[in-house]
Amino acid sequence: MLEAYDLRGTFFVTHQSPALDRLRASGRVELAWHPNFLPGSSQGASPDAVLATMAQWVPEAVGARAHCLVQGTPTLLAYRRCGLRYDAATLRDHVPGLAPFLSWTGLWDLPIWFEDDVHLERGRPCRLDALPLENPGLKVLTFHPTLVALDAPNLEHYAALKRALTGPLSEATPEHFAAHKGVRGLGTLFRDVCAWLSTRRDVAGGTLGELVSGLDAPLGSPPPPPA
Repeated sequence: MLEAYDLRGTFFVTHQSPALDRLRASGRVELAWHPNFLPGSSQGASPDAVLATMAQWVPEAVGARAHCLVQGTPTLLAYRRCGLRYDAATLRDHVPGLAPFLSWTGLWDLPIWFEDDVHLERGRPCRLDALPLENPGLKVLTFHPTLVALDAPNLEHYAALKRALTGPLSEATPEHFAAHKGVRGLGTLFRDVCAWLSTRRDVAGGTLGELVSGLDAPLGSPPPPPA
C-alpha cells in the first residue's frame, strides 16, 4: 500500500526475515528496532542481549520503539550507547499540537499520535472521519502489520488468529489470516489514510529517521548517568 500511494514509512523489526532485504531494496522504508525486553523474549535473556540482537538484525537503525512501549532512563541511555537518535514509544493519543522533544539523554522523543490497537480498545470506528487529521501538530500513526493484514475491526480477530497457531505469530500462513480476516477494519483504515496522504503531500511527511535528520540534534557522546 505504501508503494501504491507513493509513500514512505518506518518498519519496527521484531525478528529476522527475508522480508527485511526486500524492504531495504524498496527505497521507501526505514528499518528501526522493536526490542522486546519482557521476560521470555525471543530476542535475548537480558536487555543488553536484546539490543545486541537488534544491532545484528538492523545495524543501520537510528531509532527504536520497544514492545509494550517500555521506556525508562536505563533504556534510553542504552539506546544512546548503541548510536540511536530517537525513541518513539510515548503514546499521546489524539493530542493536538505534538512536536518532537529532545530529552536530557540526547535522544529525540517522537510521540505516537495514533496507535491502532488503542483505537480499537477505545471502541472507535475504523473510518477516516474518526481521525482528526486536520488538527495541528506532529502525527505519528502506528499500525501493526498483523492487524492491517487481518483488516481487524476489533481485537477478537487477532486473538482468534493467535489461538489457531501452534507456533509464533511469524509462522502464520496466508491461510491462517484468511480464516480470521475481518471486514472494514484497520486494513481499510490504513488504506484510507494512505489515500488521504497521497492527496496531501504538504503533510505526508516520511520516515521517522528523516524527521530526526531534519532536527538539530548533534550526536556527540552519550551523557553520563545521574550520580
